Amino acid sequence: MNLRILLYPFGLIYGAVAALRRWTYRCGLRKAYQAPIPTIGVGNLSVGGTGKTPHVEYLIRLLSNQYKIATLSRGYKRKTKGFVLANDIDPQELSAEMIGDEPLQFFTKFPHIKVAVDEKRKDGIQQLMQRFPDLQYIILDDCYQHLQVKPNLNILITEYAAPYALDYPLPAGRLREFRSAARYANMVIVSKCPETLTEQQRAEMTKLLKLQDYQQLFFTTMRYGKLTALNDCGKLQEVSPQTEVVLLTAIAHPEPMVAYLSEKFKIIHHYRFADHHYFSTEEIAEIKKTYFSENNQNRILVTTEKDSMRLIYGVLSKHLEAIPLFSLPIVPYFLFQDEEFFPLLFPLMEK
Repeated sequence: MNLRILLYPFGLIYGAVAALRRWTYRCGLRKAYQAPIPTIGVGNLSVGGTGKTPHVEYLIRLLSNQYKIATLSRGYKRKTKGFVLANDIDPQELSAEMIGDEPLQFFTKFPHIKVAVDEKRKDGIQQLMQRFPDLQYIILDDCYQHLQVKPNLNILITEYAAPYALDYPLPAGRLREFRSAARYANMVIVSKCPETLTEQQRAEMTKLLKLQDYQQLFFTTMRYGKLTALNDCGKLQEVSPQTEVVLLTAIAHPEPMVAYLSEKFKIIHHYRFADHHYFSTEEIAEIKKTYFSENNQNRILVTTEKDSMRLIYGVLSKHLEAIPLFSLPIVPYFLFQDEEFFPLLFPLMEK
């Protein structure tokens, strides 16, 4: 018997509990907080791998040149509690363990904005507004299931190869709640689409998702940037098609990255860990052993931008000083010329 069939009753229970929780807010038994300044929520129904972080970065680029903005995350797997502002921390002490790898990535790439974490989003919003009265936007990272706060604009990300409309609640599938919860989004972005997505494929996905009249639908593909050197050894390394790659990933779906790098380089080994995995010194030692297994001067260690946050900050960076370390940036690109239309929808945030 199919394992999903066996787990389906448990998925119904899981989804029902999540739906009941949403119902308590909809009927007024619990009251959601709405900030006095515009907030944008970015989240998903599944348990990762949809490309949420690159889309948050897209919003940062879109807004930060014109407005004073902040990001607020819970700081998944951090070892601190309560409100923490990355801008307050000494750069020598900053680490993923303090604020989480994704917020650290935002702060590293966009040091001119405010980057905060707080498991209680309402408290985090109020702290940000109190400390920075001139803030104009707050981007709430991964908040679709955080119902205590109601964003002015709710953006739901779903993956083209695994849309929520074909999935089931945990543990039968990967959804955090019933797929019907998608109706609470103002916008849905289908991410990681083929760059050659046709109008027919677009229509088929639109039909599958069955969005409401008030919801906007967008399609994005992911484009990889140039390899970025992360340490002094990497900055001295020349990279060519003959360069060998040791790949290190701790993301939900590394397959597209593997396929992309395989077209350009020879991957001699791929170390794959669970999403948000904190690497141990023993694991790094094993990776170094593989890297130095042959006396090849044309070899590099490549990881994702998110994973690099747990490597270049903290004690592990010293263990990798002798290895040229690179990250592979990824940026979402709107299909069907929708990039020009997307910002025009922001008046939806006005009260």
